[in-house]
Amino acid sequence: MNDQNLSSLQNWNAFWDYHLGAWDGQWTRYKPSGELSESFLSNRSFESDPEKKIINQFNQYFYNHGEHEEKHWTYSFKDHCKKDGFMHPASDYMRGLAFRDGSAAWLVLQAKKEQYFPMELFLTNKNVRCSVGMLYGVDGELQRTACIRERRKDLDDSSWSNTSELVPPWENRNQWHGITQIIDTDLTRSSINTTFEMKPQTNEEEYFFPDNIVLRCPARITLNQKFTITGIWLESKNHLKTIKAFYGNDSKLIDVRFSIYNHK
Repeated sequence: MNDQNLSSLQNWNAFWDYHLGAWDGQWTRYKPSGELSESFLSNRSFESDPEKKIINQFNQYFYNHGEHEEKHWTYSFKDHCKKDGFMHPASDYMRGLAFRDGSAAWLVLQAKKEQYFPMELFLTNKNVRCSVGMLYGVDGELQRTACIRERRKDLDDSSWSNTSELVPPWENRNQWHGITQIIDTDLTRSSINTTFEMKPQTNEEEYFFPDNIVLRCPARITLNQKFTITGIWLESKNHLKTIKAFYGNDSKLIDVRFSIYNHK
């Protein structure tokens, strides 16, 4: 197996080694203004064959007015494990990049004219996970944001609240120190020591979701201008995680960076 195929296999396994199983959750979607759009319960279930070469995904959505929706997808290692990430069966231009602890990004490799631009960024901790998402329209305008908080099915305890509304912006004046893991577009992996400060960013919208989850993203994506989309999760007063997707001046993905921080 050559290095490129090995990197693809490592990326495939990094996601499925963690995310297999059934996840109960609450989805909450917001308008770009921050106004609550809808909130509903869900179950996302992933099952595989013994070799993890065929994955079946079964999603169920339980809406407040009693409507129930289901979606099914099948991933195969042969068809969906690509040299630039694994492909979602529902979208051939989206790719998945995964870190070894299960943190991951579903994203578009390049913003293009007249193309929708969705993204979902996962952060994890053992049997719980959260993700932030957003959808940009074909005109580049932000259409909606989302926060999904999940736990493994039948888990007795969950740290997630039932709150749906955005919370007031909060500050954390600690300087955080940690390690950042990097995945490039050819799935090359590296790591660096980094610091992080919880400062507002210029030219970005900030959405403060419940449970200390934050999304930073531009209000509009302009082609041929660099931009960054970031998910932040303050797990506790001493632990913080971030995941960032960096896009260059050509609107192409540069890399995805996952960081674990502690403060001193």
